[in-house]
Amino acid sequence: MACKLNWPCCSKLGEHGESGTGQAAAQAQKPQVCDEVDEQLLPILIAEADELLPKIGEGLRAWHEHPDNEQQLLKVARLLHTVKGSARMSGAMRIGELAHSMEDCVQFAMQSPDQAEHRGVLDSDFDTICNLIEALRGGNVKATIADAIKTGEMATSMDINTTRSRTVPFSSISERLYRIVRQTGKELNKRANLELSGTGIELDRNMLDKMTAPFEHLLRNAMVHGLEAPERRERAGKPAIGEIYLSLRHENNEAVFELRDDGAGLDMVRLQQKALALGLLREGETISTEQAIELIFKPGISTAQEVTEIAGRGVGLDVVRSEISALGGYLDVFSNPGNGVCFTIHLPLLEANL
Repeated sequence: MACKLNWPCCSKLGEHGESGTGQAAAQAQKPQVCDEVDEQLLPILIAEADELLPKIGEGLRAWHEHPDNEQQLLKVARLLHTVKGSARMSGAMRIGELAHSMEDCVQFAMQSPDQAEHRGVLDSDFDTICNLIEALRGGNVKATIADAIKTGEMATSMDINTTRSRTVPFSSISERLYRIVRQTGKELNKRANLELSGTGIELDRNMLDKMTAPFEHLLRNAMVHGLEAPERRERAGKPAIGEIYLSLRHENNEAVFELRDDGAGLDMVRLQQKALALGLLREGETISTEQAIELIFKPGISTAQEVTEIAGRGVGLDVVRSEISALGGYLDVFSNPGNGVCFTIHLPLLEANL
């Protein structure tokens, strides 16, 4: 059964790699693309996207590191072709057209001496596809499963792919985390590598769902407050591109997440100013590291220089700590001046499966 979705479903998509009047003509001739998603085929698209999109993201990152490796681009193109076919079959036409457009862009990239412009386009389109998949997942999967069960039309393999099982690997949110770092970096004009380890460990699905937002906030926090601007990093003798590490390990009866960056550490000067303004210190007193760490968890506290879409709006680390406490865990913070901050999250293993 096909249905039109209520979320915006029409957009004009152009061809990459064209310029001048040629691109304008292509845009003028390009028909509008509308989604008309078949609810019975949607779970197939979601399941394939969960399998293929992480591979596409991995291929794009490998290509960024080794631009001369055309095999990575060819692999990405093959995966995009599969996504395109599945999307069009299920009626998710915008995803299909974006995948087709990315295929074309890959071809242009392989023929172009300057690949930088194509990287930005491919990353942007890939992020859009991931966001569209999430919108489809959030709005329709539950209803689709219920309808299929009611009519007896769900196959055993589909049941395995779509039923919300108890545990999922940490890697199931990897692409989402990479995307957060990439998009935040664009807004801040910063670049960072995100290194993930321990992603094969399986966790309770509900716990991972509840921890996804805190992980996203901690990554944004590292980009906004932790990593310095490229010029400042170079003056400090650091590479212009920052490093963020997120690892998961099993320790005793806990699942331990460690998120650290190679930035400047806590901004003790600004935290000192905040503490004085709040009356937590008297004039002439110096804030201790312990006081500074506790201060960053107070509601509304931010060391951001200005309010943006990603920082300084009063939604801070207090929310992160509350979410962790609600799951029976706790959070440790260590700051190394000039070398970054490390957040260590401890969660009970009764909700995690190795």
